[in-house]
Amino acid sequence: MSAQQNTGPRNTVRRFALALVACLAVAGGAAAAVGGAEAPATHQQPAFADDVNWPVPTPAPGN
Repeated sequence: MSAQQNTGPRNTVRRFALALVACLAVAGGAAAAVGGAEAPATHQQPAFADDVNWPVPTPAPGN
């Protein structure tokens, strides 16, 4: 072991950066493994009242 202290802002930042890189590598590997070679999802248009023939409410004559 080295005689250097394991405290201080520079060492803390270095350890945090190393942990961040390791987490991103694991997450990237998991995303690549899950992603596979599926076809991309198709873009779907939202359904509106005109498209699905939903009843459109009409205001009462007294309002």
